[in-house]
Amino acid sequence: MKIIRFTAGLVASALLLAGCGAVEDSGAGPGSKHLDLVTVYPANSTDAHVNHTSFILNSGTTETLVGLDPETNELYGWLATDWSSEDSIHWTFAIREGVSFHDGTPMDAEAVRTSLQHSIDVNPGMAAALKIAEMQAEGHTLKITTSEPYASLPSQLVHYNTVITNVAASTEYPIGTGAFRFTSFNTTGAAELERFEDYWDGKAKLDSVTMTANEDANTRLLSLQSGQADVIYRPSLESLDALEKDSDFTVDAVPGARVYHLIYNYRGANSDLFNNIEFRRGINALVDREAIAGTILHGNAAVTDNPMPGGSPLSPPLEDISFSTDKALEHFRKAGLDVTDGRVTRNGAPVTLKVGTYVARPELPQIAQAVQANAAKLGIEMTIDTADNIDEYLLAGDWDLATYSLATLTRGDGSYFVNGAFLPDGAQNFGGLDDPTLISMIDTFNATVDTQSRAGQIRDIAVYVRDQSYNSYIVSPFETSAYKKTVSGWITPSNEFEFQMITRDLDIEQ
Repeated sequence: MKIIRFTAGLVASALLLAGCGAVEDSGAGPGSKHLDLVTVYPANSTDAHVNHTSFILNSGTTETLVGLDPETNELYGWLATDWSSEDSIHWTFAIREGVSFHDGTPMDAEAVRTSLQHSIDVNPGMAAALKIAEMQAEGHTLKITTSEPYASLPSQLVHYNTVITNVAASTEYPIGTGAFRFTSFNTTGAAELERFEDYWDGKAKLDSVTMTANEDANTRLLSLQSGQADVIYRPSLESLDALEKDSDFTVDAVPGARVYHLIYNYRGANSDLFNNIEFRRGINALVDREAIAGTILHGNAAVTDNPMPGGSPLSPPLEDISFSTDKALEHFRKAGLDVTDGRVTRNGAPVTLKVGTYVARPELPQIAQAVQANAAKLGIEMTIDTADNIDEYLLAGDWDLATYSLATLTRGDGSYFVNGAFLPDGAQNFGGLDDPTLISMIDTFNATVDTQSRAGQIRDIAVYVRDQSYNSYIVSPFETSAYKKTVSGWITPSNEFEFQMITRDLDIEQ
């Protein structure tokens, strides 16, 4: 049975699995409860503070000061019991007492300060995101001073690169505080975990876990169907119907916290076009959101016209999302292009655009092809580049628009997204968008402490971005998983960044 949860918060098969990130024999002893999970992306480093992916590190081994409730999408105290600030510059965090690292070292404010400082020192992105100017530790009280008024600090401390580890320990893998501890961690293979008997929040039900990453959805599916995996994250959308009909498995799909969208290059070869709001509106009218959601994503997505997925207090209501070549032509005409007999030209020549995409999310190249086909009806020529590393491709700048997936409803308030995607120096502002009005809105948001006011400001930002047609927001894909009926306590996260997959309540019948 397929479960849809609306919260704020599957002799040839064996050969294919071999050598492709397949689940390895864990060697778990008789009678012990062992679970095998296959997720998507491998870790690029054993240093938790520089790792580019969260899949292995949200394994229940490491924890952050602040958590995000998967049901309400609200912040809660995790390794910090509470925090306060009167001016959003000077912050006081009460560090939870009675917590030990996996090597037995007590966790206090100094250990937290050292861990956060390491993250700042080795990760420029986190240094920019946290904006920490000074930290002072005494007992179980940590005082943080930010470089500017920054009400987003607590939500930034949800980021997986801010996990608290014992950085003084000389080990090959992170020494955290979670319900499980690493016994091995190979970035090219599996991570082996065992229950941490002295976990501060109660012992886990499982004895051990093997986490394996494989970017190929079909291989993940085969690992489940062959019995090697107990849980797989993100089975291919084409496999969901067959898995739902199999009485051995449960398929889970939850509304996600990310969007698939077209991003525009405001400083590329065709910057004059993309800096024209009417041209952007014309491209937006060529996006058939309903067809993309229903056909390419097999109904496992919600259409959207703005960066904040629906169902959240941060999400503005949808406006006109209709696909219309007639509307597109009218916008292109207003943009100063020539429109004759339903064809668009510029200075007597066809408009030619380069579209970037990538296969890590297999729906994105298909979305690029759908937009390409609709543009071709109007004489607009789009060539598609499939990048091995999409971020490096976008940073190189030789593109006009690109299909991209980005978690937007993150850290409980969207602050990480708006700062990264719309500020001139933002890590995800690949197109070089620079709008003083939008920057001012974000600066005001960053300095606002009141939760309701912040939610309203995020909605205003989302509406402004939509009204200006900065990028074209298309669908919010569901996050999916499939697992054996013998598994209990599994919760499919709405995104892979803020929620642990291996929890103390996860269990399996042996």
